Amino acid sequence: MSDLHKAFVKRIKDQERSLGLTSLSEKDEEEQEEEEDEDGDVLSGMTNTADQTTVDNYENFKRVHFKVTEKYTRADGILSISTYYKPPSSAKDPICIFLHGAGSTAMTFAFLSQSIGEISENTGLFLFDLRGHGNSSLTKDFSLDALVEDLHFVLNEFIGKHNINSNPIYLVGHSLGGAISSSFLRKYQMQYPQVKGSVVLDIVEETAVKSLGAMPNFISNRPKSFSSLTNAIKWHMGFLLYNKASAEVSVPDLFDLESLTWKTDLALTQPFWSTWFDKLSENFLGFRGPKLLILSAHETLDKNLMIGQMQGKYQLVVFSNQQKYGHFIHEDLPRQVATCLLDFIKRNEDPDKFMKEELGIIPKWGGKIHHT
Repeated sequence: MSDLHKAFVKRIKDQERSLGLTSLSEKDEEEQEEEEDEDGDVLSGMTNTADQTTVDNYENFKRVHFKVTEKYTRADGILSISTYYKPPSSAKDPICIFLHGAGSTAMTFAFLSQSIGEISENTGLFLFDLRGHGNSSLTKDFSLDALVEDLHFVLNEFIGKHNINSNPIYLVGHSLGGAISSSFLRKYQMQYPQVKGSVVLDIVEETAVKSLGAMPNFISNRPKSFSSLTNAIKWHMGFLLYNKASAEVSVPDLFDLESLTWKTDLALTQPFWSTWFDKLSENFLGFRGPKLLILSAHETLDKNLMIGQMQGKYQLVVFSNQQKYGHFIHEDLPRQVATCLLDFIKRNEDPDKFMKEELGIIPKWGGKIHHT
């Protein structure tokens, strides 16, 4: 592959990562096929065992960490959503509701959920697969409006089924999930006083919109299937994910484990790309409550976000240490992201307690700490 070709592929990869999708390998198709053949020879005789162990561990993880698994089915029977829930310890403890990005599943938050539970066992966790993803219903409508209405339906069902009346709720969206939650809150905030905060992971509107041009090339070059689950995980670890333990839980959920083909047909999403990130920054800033934006690198903020940051309308956290991480920051550095998220919640639920216990600061004037 020429240096020019490599540079072009790298640029496409960087663009694709901003969408929450897997990216192109820097190898061309012939090189990739050769590598897969070599992997097959090396793994011959033990791949099935390795794959079965991975599947067993992945299924056991879901059983252990999410005590309640349910299907939420609309009255018309057309849509069925798979959900995973770890209840909070009490009716006053916070609940985090997670929304994943395009081409992903709820299990992308598996290790983040585990880390949150290790730090704060009282916090509730609720995950679900978007339509056409994971174990939710297949569909051909991936418009932002449809995805927002799905969240509206799921949240209503969740609150009703589990009597969520006084628990504070925090919406946490990665990539496209962040666009969905921000649009949802702009439309329905007044109907859900339980929602106290909005967290968006690694998505900026301007960058995301520019990245849409790389999508067709990505879809046409992504392998249609894999010879083993081990190879599928290795493919993701080659250039997208950096935390193998997380990948071994999140990657199996992306595939039909019988055929090792993708559950989500990303080609079906193409007619709706233009809707996904429209007014993302405006919607995020429009939420009348605490907001947190976590980025995996020093990404250029668009005009609305720059102004909002200068006006103190949201908290910004940017990871820029020497560890390996990428767009899936919550998978690569789950402990660090969990700490940021829980600190954000603590600070907004009880700012006086947070300042005293976490920062060791007591206001000298003896008054209350106010926050917006």
